[in-house]
Amino acid sequence: MKIEDAVTAVTAEANALLSCLGQPVVAYHVTAIMREADLEHARQMQLALMRRSIEALVDDGLESVAAEHFVSQFHGRVGLTWRLLHAADGVAH
Repeated sequence: MKIEDAVTAVTAEANALLSCLGQPVVAYHVTAIMREADLEHARQMQLALMRRSIEALVDDGLESVAAEHFVSQFHGRVGLTWRLLHAADGVAH
């Protein structure tokens, strides 16, 4: 899996987030996370993106509970895709 494929996989079902933050912003942050080889740093980056995503969705008018649910699913896709991408590199995490 290439980083571009990973970003596409993660953002495929993130229309609400792409709408409020913008596709380039989301793609930039997800790409940075996917490029990060250090698991702990990638998690920190991911958590920062998730917090900002919840804030953006709520600011955009989504209920807090719905925003947290959506971001939880997005968070899972980011983490799973990161692990798949880096497992393919032969890096043990």
